[in-house]
Amino acid sequence: MAFHILHTLKHGAELPPEVVNYMYSSGAFVILKDFPEGHEFGIDYKSWTVGPKFMGLKMIPAGVHFVYCSVKGAPRIGFFHNFKSEEIVVKKWDKQKETFSDEVISDEEASPTCFLFVKYHKVSYRNLRFVVNRFRLNLKNIDSTLGPYPFENYRSWYALTDFINGQTVERLNPLKGKISAQAELVSMETCLMENEELNATVGCSNSVDREHPVRTRFVDQQGLPIMKIRDGYEIRFLAIPQLNANENRVGIDYTDRLERVIRQLDGDWKQLLAEVQFAFACFLIGQVSLMSRIFVKLGK
Repeated sequence: MAFHILHTLKHGAELPPEVVNYMYSSGAFVILKDFPEGHEFGIDYKSWTVGPKFMGLKMIPAGVHFVYCSVKGAPRIGFFHNFKSEEIVVKKWDKQKETFSDEVISDEEASPTCFLFVKYHKVSYRNLRFVVNRFRLNLKNIDSTLGPYPFENYRSWYALTDFINGQTVERLNPLKGKISAQAELVSMETCLMENEELNATVGCSNSVDREHPVRTRFVDQQGLPIMKIRDGYEIRFLAIPQLNANENRVGIDYTDRLERVIRQLDGDWKQLLAEVQFAFACFLIGQVSLMSRIFVKLGK
C-alpha cells in the first residue's frame, strides 16, 4: 500500500477510493482558527480564497510542506513543517497583527466545541496530547470545513523539495518559526536602543534633547541607513566562507569555498542541495525577496 501511494503521488495520478480512505486515516491535518473569509490560504503549489466555513486542510502526505496565507494587500506569511503521519498542527490567526498568533489558549477556547491554538513551548506535553486527542475525536464533526490536500500538485512539490527533510527545516527555519515575504527590517540604531545593556555603553538616541544633542544614525558609504533583519525572523542560511587575500587563484574557481561549505554540513552534500531548494521554495512559493536579505547581510 505504501509503495502504491508513493508511486501515485509522485506521478500525479488520480487517487483510487481505497487510497483516499487510507490517506484520510494516516494523513496529517492543519487546523487554522479565526482566519477571515475571502483571503488567501495555501499549501505548497496550491492556494485558495477561503470561504466562511474554512477551518484547514486534511489528508496531507507525510513530509515537508510549506503552509502560508495572506490577507488582501499584505505579504504572504507561512511556515515550513515536517508533517508526521496522523499529525495535527493547530494555529490561530491574530486579526490585529495579521499573523499566526502565539497566544496561550484560554479555558473557554479549550471547550469541546471550540478550536484551539497550541504552541509546543507554552504547554506541557500532557496538555498538548490532551488537546490533540480532543481534535482527533472531533475530526469527523469538522470534516466538511477541511479541504483535501491538492494531490494533483504533489508531484511538482516533491520534485522541488525532494532533498529537504526534517533536519533541513530545523536548521534553516527562523527562530520565530515564520517566513514572511516582507523582511522584518530594523535600523542599526534601533537594534542598539532595544539592547539596554549595550545601549547603556553606546548611548544611542532616536530623539534630540539636552542629554542627546545629536540624533544617532548609522549609515553606509552611500549615506543610506544600515539595516538588518530583526532577530528571530532571519532564515538561517549557511554563511559562505570568505576568501583569503593571499590565496593563489586562477580565474573564478571557487571549488575550495564549496568544499568548505560542505565540510560545515559534515560532508552531507545533499543538505547543501536541500538548502538551495529551501531558498528557491521561499522565493517561488513564499514570495520572499532573497536578494534583499543578501544585501542586508553584506551591509552588516
